[in-house]
Amino acid sequence: MTYPWGVTRHLRAILWDLDGTLIDSEPYWMRSETEMVEQYGGKWTAEDAAACVGNPLSVTAERMARRGVPLPPERIGAELFERMTHLIRHVGMPYRPGALELLMAARAAGLTQALVTMSFGPYVAAAAESAPDGMFSVIRTGDTVERGKPAPDIYLAAASDLGLAPADCLGIEDSEPGVLAVLAAGATPVVVPGVVDVPPIPGVLRWPTLAGVEPLHLEIAHGAYQAGVTAGSAVQ
Repeated sequence: MTYPWGVTRHLRAILWDLDGTLIDSEPYWMRSETEMVEQYGGKWTAEDAAACVGNPLSVTAERMARRGVPLPPERIGAELFERMTHLIRHVGMPYRPGALELLMAARAAGLTQALVTMSFGPYVAAAAESAPDGMFSVIRTGDTVERGKPAPDIYLAAASDLGLAPADCLGIEDSEPGVLAVLAAGATPVVVPGVVDVPPIPGVLRWPTLAGVEPLHLEIAHGAYQAGVTAGSAVQ
């Protein structure tokens, strides 16, 4: 396939964020956070939950401590993951519109796929096990990198795990910190905002939904985007 500006760059891998992108887990997170804070007599608001979207778990744990949870951040995070694991295993995987269909179609089209999330531990394992078999060639979690999103570390690591250059990959995110990480890594950045809106970001592709999106759409968007980067102006 030949793209604009006479540059050819085929898409070789999709890098999926988990929370809010592949699955609509934010209601699960808010439920878990709220129940835990209220257990200790505090109050957790929608504004508190929104401020944590897309950030490392340490940000959430520190905020919950300020709202009255008398536990060290590490223990807060561990208990949150326990609650989230229970919900995934016993309530189910709440896929975002079009996400599961695109996941399946991309596998059928021969595209490599990776899960790239700041979450970790049994929660991510439960989510991965609940996805169709053999879906992800690589799973990169937040406890494997020194810096969390918006730093590019986790996306650079995922691309390296796949043996690919970041420019061969397209990353799908739902949050500003997440898509900034994709952008900084040099992969094609696509944001599909979820419960929290994402302001326009230069160089970031913004789609309202994944419903109806096919692998060919990703291939075309990726080729045009990377050609634009090469030409000196990323398309939007």
